[in-house]
Amino acid sequence: MFNAPQTEKARQIVAKAEPDIERVITSIAGNQAFPPPRNNLYDRFMSGPVNPIFYSFFVKANAFTAGSTCTGCGRCARLCPTNNITIQNGKPVWGGDCTHCMACICHCPAEAIEYGKKSLGKPRYHFEAL
Repeated sequence: MFNAPQTEKARQIVAKAEPDIERVITSIAGNQAFPPPRNNLYDRFMSGPVNPIFYSFFVKANAFTAGSTCTGCGRCARLCPTNNITIQNGKPVWGGDCTHCMACICHCPAEAIEYGKKSLGKPRYHFEAL
């Protein structure tokens, strides 16, 4: 629903994140605990009362639709990290456990999925192998 970064900007974002990614990989491989998260008033407020309210009002799957160019390939269902999409009568159907990751929109080979009018004309983006 937002403009995707251009390729060079995406590469810069990934390059900046790589040290953190390597630390996480090392922790997982070594069966080590992650460092404790920040614990300040702002973070507690945002993850306490704000997140549940935000999700209950704004993060819903009911605006997702698959247009006539949908081939029923099922890629959206396979890529959904919450297993929230099923294919029924050759079309995707979204359940109530959506996180708005937009994998279904961005990976649809037919570009058939929209999120209401908010995604119309917006570029589809997925992380390329850099």
